[in-house]
Amino acid sequence: MPDRSSSRERLPVPVAQPTFVQIREPVSVGQGWRKLCVGVCVLGVVSALGWAATRFLAEPDAPTEIAAAPRPVVDLAAYPESGTSMPETAFLPPVLAPALAPALAPDPPPDPPTSEDILAASRDEPAPPSAEPPPVETLVRLGKGDTVARVLHRLGVAAGDAGNTIAALAAYVRMKSLPIGQAMTVTLRPADEAGAKPVLLALTIRPEPRREITLERDGEGDFSVEEEIFEVTSKLQRAAGEVDGSVIASAEAAGVPHAPLAEMLRAFSWDVNFQHDIKPGDRFDVLVERSWTSDGQAVDGGRVLWAELTTGGGAESFSVYRFKPRDGEEFFYNREGESVVKALLRTPLNMSRVSSRFGMRRHPVLKFTRLHAGVDFAAPPGTPILAAGAGRVVEAGRKGGYGRWVKIRHDGGLATGYAHMSRIASGVRRSARVRQGQVIGFVGSTGLSTGPHLHFELHRNGRPVNPLSVARTALRARLAGQDLERFKARVAELDLARETATVVENY
Repeated sequence: MPDRSSSRERLPVPVAQPTFVQIREPVSVGQGWRKLCVGVCVLGVVSALGWAATRFLAEPDAPTEIAAAPRPVVDLAAYPESGTSMPETAFLPPVLAPALAPALAPDPPPDPPTSEDILAASRDEPAPPSAEPPPVETLVRLGKGDTVARVLHRLGVAAGDAGNTIAALAAYVRMKSLPIGQAMTVTLRPADEAGAKPVLLALTIRPEPRREITLERDGEGDFSVEEEIFEVTSKLQRAAGEVDGSVIASAEAAGVPHAPLAEMLRAFSWDVNFQHDIKPGDRFDVLVERSWTSDGQAVDGGRVLWAELTTGGGAESFSVYRFKPRDGEEFFYNREGESVVKALLRTPLNMSRVSSRFGMRRHPVLKFTRLHAGVDFAAPPGTPILAAGAGRVVEAGRKGGYGRWVKIRHDGGLATGYAHMSRIASGVRRSARVRQGQVIGFVGSTGLSTGPHLHFELHRNGRPVNPLSVARTALRARLAGQDLERFKARVAELDLARETATVVENY
């Protein structure tokens, strides 16, 4: 028999994509029997291994059948290199592939629950509690006629909570004395979907700059109150600038607080007519003492310790120092120890202008010439009128062409009169005592008047004199003895303080 093994054609096997090719050739009878025996043995071994694997991987008591199948031919062309992965059973023996496929296959997605499943779960397990809404913090201010209780009511707080809040705060805060604009920080738990009212969790109020009151609800629903007291320190601050337009606007732009600004204007009002004496280029300089809390809250408006003002474009300069004599009131003195307070104010109106001077003139209403026995100051209606000096009211009411009129008798044979008022201030009546600078009425146009203004007269021993000339030369009180020595020491102290203080642009 010829050897056919030499005639076999060996096919090349690619490395990247192996292909199993079954080659058939004629065989002899002896070779066929040998191959058949070997195949039966191999099949028996493979069957035993497949049975063991199936028993190991399959579920218990699950019948497993292994059927003989021809050797698989894997076509790798069906799985290109584009990323498609071959099934894990591709390289398994054909006997094991059907048995191992269920174990190697991915788990199928669970079936969606039915309505019966959902109802059964809801009956078996309680529903999770709904989350509480987060707290809300609100800043509120008291309006006109407001109270803390009314504010809480507007926020929706239950009446019981509001009442408990007022009761808890009453020991720390005088509720009836809280001013308009008083700020409060209120923390609430908002109303829920069930319609329950908002719950007050905390409230913070600062009735004074140095005291802060905090009310909080604890875990049991009760309120606790804490009071924090802040430390207070005094600071010296200095502001200076050039007058641009008016002293008030320029000082405010430089950062002078309102209370010290009013003190400065009053201290200079006996020597300076702010309407006529201030010129472009004039300067002001002021040293203010003000108290602050440790967290930066202003405790007071501040007070002037020293101030300086030039007038007439720098032609004159005035300076004042704050001082308190042993038996007197604290106020301002010039460097020589003379009080800035004169017997009479230079003008009974702030920021007014002279519209008609003392002397002979033609009356604008009566149309003939006669003595104008005073000085007219033009000012808007309602402008406050100040008492030029301390004294006793001798006349208050209507008086012919003067309209509403007030006359005050002062020491030294002097008396002042104020005419054409729109109204007289409360408490100003005959025999009443008034102090210098007290508001006694308001500018108007009553009587023989062509417009709103104040007609101001000054009488000496019953005869009218020029108010402007007398007010300029009025006598001042002067320090002496130990008060003068203490004042000189105070001047040196304030001079050093203002030289070392930092000039600020805004307080």
